[in-house]
Amino acid sequence: MLRNKLLRNLLVLSLAIAVLFPAYEYLFVHPAYNQLLAEETENEAVRYASYIVRTLGLENQSLTRSSLPEGLEEQLHPASRDNRLIKLRIFSGRGEIIFSTVQGEVGSLNEKQYFSDIVAKGRVYSKIVRKDTRTAEGDVAQMDVVETYVPFMAGNVFGGAVEIYYDITASATRIKQLSWHSMTTTLLMSLGFLLAICIALWRAQLSLLARDRANEALRVANEELEQRVADRTRELSDANEQMTRQIAERSEAQKALAQALEDIQIDREKLAGILGSVPDGVIVTDGELRVLHMNAAAESILNLTLDEVLGKPVDKLSQEVDFLKMVSRGASTPHGSRSFDFELLGVDNQPSRIFQGRISQFVSQQTEAPGMILLIRDVTRDREIERMKNAFLGMAAHELNTPLTTIIGYSELLTAKETSGNFDSAQQKEYLQLIHNKALALGGLIDDLLDVSRFESGRPLTLRYQQFSFADLLRGVTAAFREEYGDHQFEISLPEPAAYICADQSRLEQVVDHVVSNAVKYSPGGGTVMISLLAYAATYELIVVDEGIGMSEEQLAHIFDRFYRADSSDTAVQGVGLGMSIVRHIVLAHHGDIRVESQPGSGTRVRVVLPMTPPVGHDDGRRPIAFPD
Repeated sequence: MLRNKLLRNLLVLSLAIAVLFPAYEYLFVHPAYNQLLAEETENEAVRYASYIVRTLGLENQSLTRSSLPEGLEEQLHPASRDNRLIKLRIFSGRGEIIFSTVQGEVGSLNEKQYFSDIVAKGRVYSKIVRKDTRTAEGDVAQMDVVETYVPFMAGNVFGGAVEIYYDITASATRIKQLSWHSMTTTLLMSLGFLLAICIALWRAQLSLLARDRANEALRVANEELEQRVADRTRELSDANEQMTRQIAERSEAQKALAQALEDIQIDREKLAGILGSVPDGVIVTDGELRVLHMNAAAESILNLTLDEVLGKPVDKLSQEVDFLKMVSRGASTPHGSRSFDFELLGVDNQPSRIFQGRISQFVSQQTEAPGMILLIRDVTRDREIERMKNAFLGMAAHELNTPLTTIIGYSELLTAKETSGNFDSAQQKEYLQLIHNKALALGGLIDDLLDVSRFESGRPLTLRYQQFSFADLLRGVTAAFREEYGDHQFEISLPEPAAYICADQSRLEQVVDHVVSNAVKYSPGGGTVMISLLAYAATYELIVVDEGIGMSEEQLAHIFDRFYRADSSDTAVQGVGLGMSIVRHIVLAHHGDIRVESQPGSGTRVRVVLPMTPPVGHDDGRRPIAFPD
């Protein structure tokens, strides 16, 4: 039994349980009974002492020998008939025995430490004294007693105490008998439990031994069976090896054929994968310009499928005359390649797009006439960028030339000998101020171009954070526009006199200036420009609303593009189309967000959200801020 770990652990656990139950009875239950007896006896003494004090009318007074009533023994006689009451004494406030049921003790003074530290401070003192041991006063007890001192107070002053000796011999004897009876019963039950466990474990041991013998017999049988299976397997393996050699000789030819077919299939799949992965459209024709292959990109561009045009002439690919002419002209080129642009109309009201076609010839081994490879690439965006760049160069030259011409003209007037003396000081100051303003405008345009160049090169925008009043900044910018544009009404709404923000003041002033400038420029007929600043928990929202010409959805989609202007006609507002692109970069650099809402003829609303304080670390991450409802 002891060799099996599980059974050994169960036996040890059973022994521990059989020992713990009697030990628990002896160490916890029996002391609990004695403690309960002491507490009940102490409570009885307290009740008896309280009864004496009330009966004798000794409440709230300091006891002395003279304050005790006459005939005290007769008054206590009914209580003294309690056989358990051994002795009763009454102490004065200074510890003197002023009454005792034992003659000769009156007048003695209790100077024990427990009396002054516990009883004299108003707390009950109780002690169990076993037979032949000493009491709290040093006397040898003749029986088991509980010695209890019950103090009573006269206001907040110790007035005296009543000491009661109770005989607990009979109760202690009964408790001891009850404890030994309970402990004996528990011990017998534990021994019976242990015996039952031992019998069960012995039977389990027998079952385990029987199981081990059966497992051993099964193991021997399995070894014999495995040996027979191994012998039979060797016989079958020899026969199978002979058959395998025969099959291998026959399958060699099939493998060679399958490998050749697989190589052909792999080459086809590679070619199809290459053509399918090319983002440009690819069309392959034979010498008679019949379609041999067309990839998915070409199908999407021409809105046709390969099944629809396979084996058909290329003139079935489109109805566009220019496209067919260019393909025919390119196919007749004997050497090299030829490229051309053509335009295809959109499907389902989509705008037309510009494509570039490149034609090259190739020679097929199956036909003598050379075939054709046509590559089609969508260059709509490229052509649009070229157009925008050309327009930008013209606008930039005009925008740079206008202030430069003014500066040169007025500076020549001021410096020429023929005209320098014809102007008074007021005119000279006016001309110098005009030159200065044009130079500032020219510097601002150059700064915008430098900012765009910095953004395009991927360099982060350097910000100089400082705390300043956002409200004062808005007032200053609005005042400048109000003085320059008298036809417009400017309404400004601020949350409080000093709406402080920690940001780059010059860059933020640049944002406000661009946004308000657009609101004024695109309201040529005057009108009201409303500027509002809303404060939230951790962000500010700047809202600029005008009553100008507005923008369409298509124009809104390009509002933050470089070199883009909502109106590119000859009568449009002058500018190079960089303002809103720069504004967006500055706002994102401050970890903010910007949104533009507009409709044609209904004005434009620009909403800018900025954090009140920069994020920890001032990193360059771009985390959009949700606009408040």
